[in-house]
Amino acid sequence: MAAGEVALQNLWSAVHRDCSLARQWHFSNLAAHAQRYLADLQLLAALAPVGALLDVGSAPCHMTALLQDSGYPVIGVDIAPQRVARLIDELHLDVRQCDIERSPLPFPDEHFSGALLCDTFEHLRIDPAFVLSEICRVLKHGGFLLLTTPNVYSLPSLARFVLGRSIADPLTEFGKLRRLGHMGHVREYSCAEVRRFVMASGFSLQSVGYRHDDRQRCWRDRILRLAYRMAPRCFQRDIVIVARKRDRGPLLQPLP
Repeated sequence: MAAGEVALQNLWSAVHRDCSLARQWHFSNLAAHAQRYLADLQLLAALAPVGALLDVGSAPCHMTALLQDSGYPVIGVDIAPQRVARLIDELHLDVRQCDIERSPLPFPDEHFSGALLCDTFEHLRIDPAFVLSEICRVLKHGGFLLLTTPNVYSLPSLARFVLGRSIADPLTEFGKLRRLGHMGHVREYSCAEVRRFVMASGFSLQSVGYRHDDRQRCWRDRILRLAYRMAPRCFQRDIVIVARKRDRGPLLQPLP
């Protein structure tokens, strides 16, 4: 069994032992994102980082836990890590509180070898440029950024648009502020838009790709899988970008 799969089994065991108010969130999130977590771990193994990693937007801290269990020294940052304090304590995770859109990251310049901003960019509602600027600041020169985010031009998003539905229901997404303690999807981006953000923040692009969830849970999944095979890759569900710190970046200050 691969190291990532062992780490995932260990995380499932920890989630089953969790009796806190976050238990249902842990179960639903891990069931939905387990495949994505394993794919990210494979990407990281290919990057072969040496030194500490930063997991931005950590909660529910599943990726932070998987990274630590896979042998990577990692620190997470999150707007409200106390939401999953039981899991953090049980697994001895290092997760710092930080409102990443309003406050500088609590780390010195050029401190990390790599940073992950995975399925977080679409939740940013105030200042995505500041978040990327801060990530660039705390990365060592040549350090990597792994950024994943939903693709606004994915087949499911285009289908919802054709049917007259929002790509992300506003009532549901804003409701997550009270239900989970963070904003849902503010908006989804095209690959070109994300690339512009990253390149304007002091990074050079190493790779740009797409991927989709290959699980077949129902007949809709089987149809979607077939459609993905026939359509160009640019219509897949997720954008996956690996970039390297090129220079100091814009060194933006938080908005007043």
